[in-house]
Amino acid sequence: MNALISCLSAIRSAWPLGLMLLVGLSLQAWGEVDEPASLEDAGRAIRTEAELIQELSAMGYLAGSGSPRPTQGVSVHDRERVAPGFNLMTSGHGPVAVLMGMDGTVLHEWTAEFAQVFPDHPRSERVEDPRRNFWRAAVLLPEGELLVVWELFGIFKLDRDSNLIWAVPEPAHHDLQQGEAGEIIHLQAQRMMIDGIPERPAIEDFIVTRDANGKELRRIALSASLKNVNWPKLRKRFWHRADSRGYDLNKGMTYDPFHTNSLQILSQDDAGRLGPLFKAGDALVSMGTLDTIAIIDLQEGVTRWSQQGPFGMQHSARLRENGDIVVFNNFVAATRSSAMAMNPRTRALTWEFAGSESDPLYSKRSGGVQSLDNGNLLVVETDGGRALEVTESGDVVWEFHTPYRVGEDRSKIAHLYSLKRLEGPLPSWLGSGAERGAGD
Repeated sequence: MNALISCLSAIRSAWPLGLMLLVGLSLQAWGEVDEPASLEDAGRAIRTEAELIQELSAMGYLAGSGSPRPTQGVSVHDRERVAPGFNLMTSGHGPVAVLMGMDGTVLHEWTAEFAQVFPDHPRSERVEDPRRNFWRAAVLLPEGELLVVWELFGIFKLDRDSNLIWAVPEPAHHDLQQGEAGEIIHLQAQRMMIDGIPERPAIEDFIVTRDANGKELRRIALSASLKNVNWPKLRKRFWHRADSRGYDLNKGMTYDPFHTNSLQILSQDDAGRLGPLFKAGDALVSMGTLDTIAIIDLQEGVTRWSQQGPFGMQHSARLRENGDIVVFNNFVAATRSSAMAMNPRTRALTWEFAGSESDPLYSKRSGGVQSLDNGNLLVVETDGGRALEVTESGDVVWEFHTPYRVGEDRSKIAHLYSLKRLEGPLPSWLGSGAERGAGD
């Protein structure tokens, strides 16, 4: 572990130190792509859209991959050292979210088929897209309601009995969060011309804010918000790193210039940990095709702090209780990943977990981290269908292997896209029958 940290510290030394104090910029205008002027233009627009969807698919966000391990369910559970609670899971095995006790017991499920949620979805031609068959991310609300991202198809809300409350068909993706005032914040992609990529339409990412009923309140474009940190220069650096480090990316991904894959809205306490430059409501984001994490002022539409590397193709940037930022670092080496924490003020690497030589942590295209109240870290290895709770000293005190399989012969591990620890007692709406398997 120390050797790995020393190696990565050498890489990190190439990056500038210190926080970036940045001037405010007005948010550039955004809008829908113009309607085609002719049938020929319409056909070209459809082809371009199909190409861009294929480019997003090149990241490998599919239902499952890899051969199953012999272990299923909870294989490690150190009751004295885990953060007690229960777990909310979404995976590639189906359009379902599972509430699971610490022993792996299923406490509750929400499920809804695509046609139920989006009966008149405008992208009906994408019937073969594998993402129609599972949910990407979910947030549990106090009364058992569930907010869900259906990757690149929409965002919707279910009640605790899986009845649809509302749905918005749009290319939402990766992550969402409910703000302290009840608003909903999520990521959205849109095909459009972007300043800095003059040759063809590319995929712009937006951070969208909605009210509790799904009505859009405002949005900001990543290309505008990152303008004051010169994102085209970061993009050029990224592709140099991709070539030299062997990221093995389809070159079509150059037209997915940000690939924003996580979102955390800072609370008042979070902002206080970071210092006076930051405030509640700022967004900590991870952008996989920039090798960059950033904190964006959603009111001003500017970046207050950013860092590129030493992580690579990272996901799930999260602020810890101690003020560090942790990410799932997908690329330590060609087949090695890690959970990596750093001090955002000094940019020094403070902690890392990469598994062992015999059992390395690895997920090629996705993954997650969550800072728990007891100081432990919950790590999601998406490709391997595994989640681990790890102590500061690197001990695994809880480990879960998904029992779900996908593929025609059920021979592949279902990708574990999200597993979140919900700390505290079980909610009252579950009833006393759900007490089994909960807590510590």
